[in-house]
Amino acid sequence: MDSTTCPLCDLPRTPADAAGLAWSSQHERDGSLAWICPTCTRAELWRIETLLAVTAPVAAAPLRRAA
Repeated sequence: MDSTTCPLCDLPRTPADAAGLAWSSQHERDGSLAWICPTCTRAELWRIETLLAVTAPVAAAPLRRAA
């Protein structure tokens, strides 16, 4: 199933976007296709060029108080 939003920022992909070349695609291991918006494509270009998976950012673990 193709994604309808950018997996990184949740920007919706419209039919007008589908006609253009600004969005980049990422083929997932399960056979699905994820579309990455132009802003996130530029930000993650180094990962795309090195064939690393582009994944959504994970929230940092909360800091614990020192004993």
